Amino acid sequence: MPDFGILGQPYAEPLQSSIGANRRREWIILSALMTRPNAFISTHALVDAMWDTNPPRTAREQAMNCLGSVRRAITASGVADVSLDRVRDGYVFDIDAERIDHVVFSRLWAEAGSAKALGQVESSLGLYERALALWRGSVYDGLDLPSFASHAAALEEQRAIAAEEYFALSIATGRGGGVIPQLLRHVGEYPLRERGVALLMTALYDEGRAHEAHVVYARLAHRLGEGLAVGPGREVRQALDAILNGTAPVTGSRR
Repeated sequence: MPDFGILGQPYAEPLQSSIGANRRREWIILSALMTRPNAFISTHALVDAMWDTNPPRTAREQAMNCLGSVRRAITASGVADVSLDRVRDGYVFDIDAERIDHVVFSRLWAEAGSAKALGQVESSLGLYERALALWRGSVYDGLDLPSFASHAAALEEQRAIAAEEYFALSIATGRGGGVIPQLLRHVGEYPLRERGVALLMTALYDEGRAHEAHVVYARLAHRLGEGLAVGPGREVRQALDAILNGTAPVTGSRR
């Protein structure tokens, strides 16, 4: 398992005891380094990560102090294959990238998609499951900095797609009933993602819970109508039509 990560509250297991949990600026610096392992990051970019706007006059000095703390924590940890190297006016966090959770997640996500494209359904399911298991919460949980927003949004989108692919494959292979609790959480977290809603409706219908599927549809229609003045999209409407017409594919316990 990765021992460095940002898929939840940032952590770095070998450095935890040296840095401590409450050194916010050190964790901002370390999160920025974990976001771009083995790549040059300028000192200016690290200052931006810490303050985003209106940095104090001593911003560079404070950033350098935090970088020094991170470097000392790496040294104190005794890990031989991790280092923070000064390169021109910046730094490189030298590490085996497979030790960082978001790198492993993105690799597994890509491999799962490739396996699916090759018709290797069981392999794809396993890879998606492993990828999703790496998540411990929202990206950079507890930091909430604008400088990290773009990367966080991209990872969250990958996570949502991975989850929906996993649910779709589970339903298609007759295991929809087993993922309904996860689908309910997914739709709760992403209430306007229409593919998730369509999958939940299908899984519920497949388990003989057609009324609940209708409720899920009505809830989405209400949210879209109130917030955006639009109706549900094609995928959700098709799921509803299939349920109403009795043409939805039954793959689970009702087969």
